[in-house]
Amino acid sequence: MTLELLISALKAAPGVCQWQITEISESRHERYLTFLAVESERRAAATRWNVWLALNPEAGLQGEAAFTLGSAEDSNALVERLTNALAAAAAARNPAWLLPAPGDAGTATPPTDPAAGCDGGLLADPVQVLDDLVATFQSAVPTDVRPSTLELFATISDRRLLNHRGLDLRDRNTRLYAEFVLLHRPVGGKEAEFYDRVEATRAADLHLAERVTAAAACVRDGATASAPVAGVQPVLICDAYAAELFDYYAHHADAALHVRRITALPEGHPVVVRRGGDRLNVTSDPLIASLAAYAFDPNGYAATRQELVRDDVLVGVHGSGRWMQALGRQPRGARGTVVVAPGVSTCAQLRPGTLEIIRFSEFGPRADTGAFSGEIRLAYLHHADGSRTAITGGSVSGVIKDALADARFSSEVITVGEYHGPQAIRVAGLTVTA
Repeated sequence: MTLELLISALKAAPGVCQWQITEISESRHERYLTFLAVESERRAAATRWNVWLALNPEAGLQGEAAFTLGSAEDSNALVERLTNALAAAAAARNPAWLLPAPGDAGTATPPTDPAAGCDGGLLADPVQVLDDLVATFQSAVPTDVRPSTLELFATISDRRLLNHRGLDLRDRNTRLYAEFVLLHRPVGGKEAEFYDRVEATRAADLHLAERVTAAAACVRDGATASAPVAGVQPVLICDAYAAELFDYYAHHADAALHVRRITALPEGHPVVVRRGGDRLNVTSDPLIASLAAYAFDPNGYAATRQELVRDDVLVGVHGSGRWMQALGRQPRGARGTVVVAPGVSTCAQLRPGTLEIIRFSEFGPRADTGAFSGEIRLAYLHHADGSRTAITGGSVSGVIKDALADARFSSEVITVGEYHGPQAIRVAGLTVTA
């Protein structure tokens, strides 16, 4: 299969008035270690094409369909997928919308440096990057802790976006992923384990040595942790869990939900009934480095900062070209990095008297209601004298809009996943069960 053959087939397909092709070429290096011995190493490379097409509109409605082809597939696969896509598009019609053309308002221009956000070392020598990460991990593990497993993935991805209106954009991305388990057995006690994982666009942003050091402390404390005391308590929620709570607001600022009238947060209205704490300010900014950063969005619109929540009020939405056009608005790029303004208190100031969550066994706020609950894998109860007690078991639960009504945000900021904002949220009262 070739890109040229695919384009020719779309141009010749009966009734097709719009099409878009996203070509993704990836190379991936993987390394798996057990007790620091290399168990396996793999390298894979592949090219695929994600295709979207639309039929001629009738009465403001157009049929649409999508399919994917791999470079190893032949023309027979193309004929089959295209035939099925045309049938599917004819069977279901949606409000018509238009893909962007070069020069249209909001459309991206070809990046000056398509690899601007990449890890240069990974582009030059992926194997050396993995070697360096293994060495970093090994040197960071203390002698009283055993490294059980380490998995490392390094990916280079080249993207090309083309459509029927002449748009042709390219960019390059790198991504690194590390996952590890540490073991510790206290004298006379049972062995405990601690699992951690992290993903970033650059090796330096994994902060692997720091994460291993923190994980070692956690696995030691987890081996002697006790159950929590039940009741309503102040809780400190940090890092990726804080990101998940704030993501609720970016989710409900999606234009798709507003078009369908299923958002929990109407535009122009408060997103929280403020009782105290820090006001909430949220933006979508694909120009801020994170896993969600981009030079152009999936339809070719330029990366643009978009204000979503200002002083607790939803003032804007983000969305793809389809949904922004449905709202009658100029598309300004799909959602990027979720950026939350920090507070004025340091983590050290927020910590006293709280139950600080280090790890949940599982945590996933409901996108519709904002209700959340997590089983405590490890937490610290911080006492007034500055000491702390390791906690395990039980759970923490609440509702995001109520939890943030008097929440205070840390002045320290972090970047984790698709989020850039306060490292910690101090919630005045969440339900803790034993």
